[in-house]
Amino acid sequence: MGSVFKECLIERDPLASSVELQEAYAKAFRGPLLLLAVAKLGITPDGVSAHEKMVSLGCAIQNILLSAHALGFGSGLSSGKAITSQSLRALFKLAPDEFPICFITIGTVSKNKSGSALRPDLSTYHSIF
Repeated sequence: MGSVFKECLIERDPLASSVELQEAYAKAFRGPLLLLAVAKLGITPDGVSAHEKMVSLGCAIQNILLSAHALGFGSGLSSGKAITSQSLRALFKLAPDEFPICFITIGTVSKNKSGSALRPDLSTYHSIF
């Protein structure tokens, strides 16, 4: 997976530095579990619309995140430019009617975000009358 992320960067930016290439490669190893959420949007005999399939996929993703949290793990979603690359499609052998939506990373949180990446205090958005 890291090699594909690196390849995707080279496709987008043939002049990418060795540091950028290493960062792209390392994205595959941010957590011990990396899932790819894929939507199969082709016409099916049951007549389920693409919109309904996307809503269902979103619900499934949310349930995965909630389950990971309930088990004490950290989780997060990511996409980025590699999500639409032909290299990624080839790696996962995606059919023409299958679309990669996002990656889901699950693992033990080893460090917290710092600075502006932290969520603001709840009182910023909420008050009691």
